[in-house]
Amino acid sequence: MTVDLRVFQRLLPLLFAMCATHAASASESLRTDGIYRSEVQTNADGVDYISLLRFAADGRVFLSHVSMPARQERVCEWFKPELEAPHWSKGASYRLEAQRLSFRTDSPNAATLFDGLVDSGVLMMQLRVPTKQDLTYSLTFRFASCP
Repeated sequence: MTVDLRVFQRLLPLLFAMCATHAASASESLRTDGIYRSEVQTNADGVDYISLLRFAADGRVFLSHVSMPARQERVCEWFKPELEAPHWSKGASYRLEAQRLSFRTDSPNAATLFDGLVDSGVLMMQLRVPTKQDLTYSLTFRFASCP
């Protein structure tokens, strides 16, 4: 089978453009210029809190929990990727394929597996804590920009 080199040369820029567009749209769907805030949750002691996720451009993900009320300006001040605070849960690099996002965080008590979808500044995640109880629940995070 003979391939016409001229046809291949014409198609090559189109193929590169398609790949670049796909990569850009996937990376633009997950924002790194702010935080993702969960809905308000209540712990076993009756204290309201939110979970915060922050994604760094280099692939790192950070998870923290903050008691309510949690002012946006204050959270942005101390929740920066360049300030790796020791109390943050350490997370492996996140994986983003099209709109599907997955990662794992580890804390002294347990590992948490996150898997879900990214859609217009909203993360719809399924969380699984593989312990004896094998906890599984859904949690929605909404994006909030940081100055």
